[in-house]
Amino acid sequence: MINMNIYYLYYNFFVFLNILILSSILFLRRKNPKTNIILGLIILCPGLNFLNNIIIISNYIYQFPLSLFLFQGTAASYGFLIYWYTKSMLGQKISWKNPLHYYTLAGVLIDIWFYIEFKMMTPSEQYNYLSCLFNKACYPWQMNLINAIFVMSWMGYFIDAYIITLKHEKSAKGFFSDTDKINISYLKNFLRLVITLNFILMVMYLSLQTHHVEYIIIPSIVLMVNVFFLYYAFHKNTVFNTIEYCNLISNSQSLEKFRRFEEPLCQEIKELKQENKSKKYTLTQLEIEENYQKIIRYIEKEKPYLDPNINLTKFSFALNACSHNISLTINIKFDKNFFDFINYYRVEEAKRILESFDKNKYNLNMIYQDCGFNSKSSFYRAFKKFTRSTPSEYIENKLKEYCI
Repeated sequence: MINMNIYYLYYNFFVFLNILILSSILFLRRKNPKTNIILGLIILCPGLNFLNNIIIISNYIYQFPLSLFLFQGTAASYGFLIYWYTKSMLGQKISWKNPLHYYTLAGVLIDIWFYIEFKMMTPSEQYNYLSCLFNKACYPWQMNLINAIFVMSWMGYFIDAYIITLKHEKSAKGFFSDTDKINISYLKNFLRLVITLNFILMVMYLSLQTHHVEYIIIPSIVLMVNVFFLYYAFHKNTVFNTIEYCNLISNSQSLEKFRRFEEPLCQEIKELKQENKSKKYTLTQLEIEENYQKIIRYIEKEKPYLDPNINLTKFSFALNACSHNISLTINIKFDKNFFDFINYYRVEEAKRILESFDKNKYNLNMIYQDCGFNSKSSFYRAFKKFTRSTPSEYIENKLKEYCI
């Protein structure tokens, strides 16, 4: 057991050191927006629990029993921090009506009550209580209850954050021509990871001894999440500076104005909707046809899809029309949302360039810029969606056609 305790001690110390370094990098960045601060807190939060593990394993828990209850309590904030981070990354405000906040608060209050109960024990009872932290037969039921409350709270927050992200993605595809810049893919992958790992954690708590879960499984899970942060957050440019975060907020505000019919050209429609809340807003066939002709002329003459920052508001303003009318017309006449509508024309532009592909004139890896895409990854995804082939495969297929 002594050797195993030493292993536990060094492993938790290693993970704690890893967390301190990574969170410090996020906290100490210059011109730091709040998303980086929240991300740093997400990384640091479980680190406090590993500090508690170190105190327990090294037998200092008898001198500092408060750390057991204190760091259990701070662990409660992990789910809330991820919920807050998701909202912040989407440019949304936190809803304080969420019942999960009160469920988590109840868990914290229970944790405080258990500490008061512990302080009322005799010294021998306290010693036995702390000694049982390494014994499955007498492991404190209070700690198991707190763990269960907090793990379930985390899962609730993670699932709620994932649903919010999916809803945001759906509305964003009706407004933006490129969702890469609002980090939907990053958030979905991040939340899928924490949901999966939290489910594994719940299974582990039910099937393994608690101290194995506390001292080995949870540190290993946190290491995996940190690897995700290191790769995705930095590699995918989701650790922002102030200017980048301001752009993210600006994009979110534009989307929110669209949702609420707050654009200047949509005021009349907003008033009509307020008068007839039960009636679904529609356009007449004549209005749809007029909008359709406007869209076609604008697309053919101005090629707005070549602008990588085009969105529905900009597009509609150029047509002197309400964005909701244009959106409805695109949905009906083209059977696409705005996102797919713009990217369809970008892919058509790419196909035109590829059909007369000149290696001396074009670099295949940079061609997305000439078609209006913000990134190579979004270009390849859209090209594959509309042609069922990659750009390279498309060129090969065209060459085969010419040779027949």
